[in-house]
Amino acid sequence: MNNSESEWKPAPTIPETLKRVRLAVKATASAADVARLRSFIVHEAKGIIPHEVRGGVWMHLLGVNSDEVYAETSDQFAKRAMESVKDDNSKEQILKDVTRTRPSLETFRQTHVRNALIKLLSLFCKRQGVSYIQGFNELLVPFLLLDDVGQNPRLVYALYTAFLKSFVPWVLDSAEHKVFEVLKRAFRYFGRLLLYFDPNVFWMLDSYFMTPDIYATSWLVTIFARNFTVEAIYALWDLLLLEDNALSTYFFAVALILSKRDEILTCDESHLPEILMNMSATTVEEVHRLWKVGNELRVAQAPPSFQRLMASRLLRPLETANTSTLNAAKSLAGAVTVQTTLEDIMPGGPLHFFVWDCRPGEIVRCGKIAQAAVLPLDALRNADDLIKASRGNEVEQELDQAVEMNRPLSGSSHICLIGSGEPDLDELDVNPLALRLTQEGIPCVSTLRGGFAEVLSSVDNGNPNNVELVDLDRRALQEAIMRRTKKRSQSPKRKDPKAKCVSYLSEKSDAEVKEVLNSMLTSRQLVSRPVVLPSADASLFTTATTTSQLETPSPSIPAKAQVERRPSELNLLADLAIGSEPQTSPLGAPLAGSVATNPQSENPSKASQSLLDDLLNPFLENSAKHSKKVVKDPLEDLFNPFANATAKASPQEERSKNPFADVGERSMARVVEKPKQHEFGVEEAKAFWGKSAFAGWLDEKSMAYPPSGIIRGFTLNIENEGAMQGIQLFPCWADSSQTKKVPVVVYLGVSVRHILFLLPHRSSSHQMELSILRRMSDLKKISFRKHEPDCMTLEFGQNRFSGSESFSVRIMDGRQDAIALITKYKAATGS
Repeated sequence: MNNSESEWKPAPTIPETLKRVRLAVKATASAADVARLRSFIVHEAKGIIPHEVRGGVWMHLLGVNSDEVYAETSDQFAKRAMESVKDDNSKEQILKDVTRTRPSLETFRQTHVRNALIKLLSLFCKRQGVSYIQGFNELLVPFLLLDDVGQNPRLVYALYTAFLKSFVPWVLDSAEHKVFEVLKRAFRYFGRLLLYFDPNVFWMLDSYFMTPDIYATSWLVTIFARNFTVEAIYALWDLLLLEDNALSTYFFAVALILSKRDEILTCDESHLPEILMNMSATTVEEVHRLWKVGNELRVAQAPPSFQRLMASRLLRPLETANTSTLNAAKSLAGAVTVQTTLEDIMPGGPLHFFVWDCRPGEIVRCGKIAQAAVLPLDALRNADDLIKASRGNEVEQELDQAVEMNRPLSGSSHICLIGSGEPDLDELDVNPLALRLTQEGIPCVSTLRGGFAEVLSSVDNGNPNNVELVDLDRRALQEAIMRRTKKRSQSPKRKDPKAKCVSYLSEKSDAEVKEVLNSMLTSRQLVSRPVVLPSADASLFTTATTTSQLETPSPSIPAKAQVERRPSELNLLADLAIGSEPQTSPLGAPLAGSVATNPQSENPSKASQSLLDDLLNPFLENSAKHSKKVVKDPLEDLFNPFANATAKASPQEERSKNPFADVGERSMARVVEKPKQHEFGVEEAKAFWGKSAFAGWLDEKSMAYPPSGIIRGFTLNIENEGAMQGIQLFPCWADSSQTKKVPVVVYLGVSVRHILFLLPHRSSSHQMELSILRRMSDLKKISFRKHEPDCMTLEFGQNRFSGSESFSVRIMDGRQDAIALITKYKAATGS
């Protein structure tokens, strides 16, 4: 929400311009008239609708019929709105959101305006049969500030409803889980757009786990209404309505990120969340400049077929998708970049494409597209070992050569890679190269949907795209594909990739195994320093290495244990290589974070700590900053950067999502002191905390008393300003993915020194029951599930009173604000 603006007053329009627009509005009666009105404002008024008549113009552009609106009398409308408030199960949440709506504007601090917001939001939810979603309140604000219709509740409601149906129709699904499914889908499509247009920015953000769900939620839900000033919102929405293309929001968002490109690529990682969360536009000129960039990307750069798929999957989610659309969406899910079609890439299309045929030479010789150049990648395709395929010199040389061949095309042509259309084969033929090209910063890389199989299908169905094929021998082509598929299916690595990895590693020297491990982990940015391996086999990890590898020898282990534990370590390395979830450490102990640690249990020695404890937990030791350069992952060829949006994230991935990696080095000044060393016992703490929150109950003095002294049923009066001082609440759903229970509403509380989880009181609307209280200094990590991007997990380390714990919630609104606030307080406390 933009709280920096003062009371907003629209600038008066030039009288002559206003007069001409009013005449054009009065002359608008038919669809043809609306088209003329749209053209007149775009060309004569420079895309700016005078505020004095903005409501009337919006009615024409949205197709709102005033006769239908006035068929319901004002008394009937008011009565039904009042009844909807009584019936609305979300009225408490609506009330809270209304009080937070544009508090900097005097208009929205007035009681009658807040009452109007509550009635209109409740009526909308009841009539549309939907659950209230945070952000609905922000979307309503611009309509209430319209000069010509803002005082007429019926017209405001009609405009608001028509706008949401046109530009965010997915929020109108009666099933709330489907709404969030489409939102997650929107994040994935938006991510692909960013990868297509600027892969350097995409991989920079991805390397620090700044995925779209972290920073773009309010952009896509409220169409920037929560982030921009009122003046900027009107400028953007004018353009959006005049263009009449809801996808323009996504391209505008890409343009907004690209406007901060240099700042993103050069900033300190600790400032990255702040840069993303503070992105905004404040003036009409700035909005128009960004719109021009975004519109150029949409009209002249984005593949039309991808835009059609976006429109079908995001703007028409309530309709039953046809088979071709579902197949296209399924194909996209298995790709690592944007996908294109024959219609896009053939000569005469809207974009200029350079087409590469990435299939093996044996198959290409049986038929290819005439315009396609053949890209030799035989070493990659013929590699028969997982580790060898990812690290072999020949493979790396081929990929490097392919990059250099494509680099001259950067900025002048779009690049399309053609595979066979068989998913298993395209994993070797197309995806590794697509990843490498984007990681090297080459933009506008895509793969052909359906591969060469789709080309043949198009030719068989009348050849509407006039595809020219050369050397086509269908029988030989089919036989070549069958031979390759059979060879792949008989490969040992297909049957047991983990056994193949173990076999490969067991044949290597100690230094080679060490090199593999360091290369794997540092390239995935799971570690930011040379790794100290607490090995079970001293001989395995004590060979002299370069400074880029392991620098500290492992502690000595009895010889008997060495023989027993080496296979276990190799199995763990294999687990990391193939992306499975290792359940135990090399010594058989549970991995860090897999279960809560009992503080009373004996601490294991360093030699018996989990290997991943040291490798993957950045809080066990002070570590150097991550390198800003995205390092090529030797195994990245086997992974899809978008697959984690639907697949379950591995423990390694969740552990590495840590916005506080360098919190001790942040430039923000410390504003509070660290707690004193002395702490009172539980009984003394019970006497201090009492039964309910009091003024200053979470001040510096409270740090001397452990949270374990708080009794069950401890309450907090949210109307008590003294008790609420310094606490900001964020409504959430408690995560129920493990228990399969119905989600429970909780409130995440953030203060300078503490994290709280509160439950609504059973009998009092102004009371909350404290469920969990933890110190900010004990918060070790925040992670986000890529397959469930709306789920945030807070992990707390063990202390003398409690073991390590983690709590997962889905913040309904304000996730960016919560993260920024926690980041600020973590830096402030120096914890």
